[in-house]
Parts: sequence; C-alpha cells; structure tokens
Amino acid sequence: MKKIVGAVACMTVLSAGAMAVEMSNAQIYEKYCKKCHGANGEGNPAKKGPALNDKDINELFDALMNLKEKGFEASKHEAMTHNMEVLEKKKGIHVDPQTMAKYLYYSFNPEAN
Repeated sequence: MKKIVGAVACMTVLSAGAMAVEMSNAQIYEKYCKKCHGANGEGNPAKKGPALNDKDINELFDALMNLKEKGFEASKHEAMTHNMEVLEKKKGIHVDPQTMAKYLYYSFNPEAN
C-alpha cells in the first residue's frame, strides 16, 4: 500500500511539473503585465496599474515575494492578486520574484546601472 501511495504522489508531482509553462520574464511582462503597468513600466492610471519604473530592485522583489509567500492575499490591488493567481495556478506560468524584479528594474528604471 505504501508503494502505491508513493507512486501516486510521485506521478502527481511529475504531472504538475509537466503542466508548467516556460516563459521568460520579458515574455510574461509583454503578455500579462504591460496592459496595466505600461510598455516601459510607467504605469497605466486608466487600469489602476502603478508605475514600476520608479521602484528599486528591493521594492520590486519584496512586492513579488509578498504575493507568493502570503498566498496572493498580500496585494492591496485586487486585480494583481487575481492576475498572479491565474498565471501561477491556472496557466502554470511560474513567476520567480528574484529574476522578475531584476528584469523589471534593469529594463525600466532609468537609475539602473
């Protein structure tokens, strides 16, 4: 019985991993973030999307980590909570807070070196 339970657990983990979608941070931003945060991270007031191009790398990382660690309840912006949940849980697109924060900072912040 233990072998069967172990095999089922292993298959579940493997099948969940197989559903993951590999996308670069640039592709994720272009497809899922740009509409609300702007083509250059400048924000979009009409969509209530805040600017990202004025945040330092630590602010970006902290915000993304809060979303992940606290089960997406950390965001005060309901749309962001919903969108991140859809990306991760429904579409299988993994957003890594560290690499996404670096991408956002170095792509959009004019103070980035």
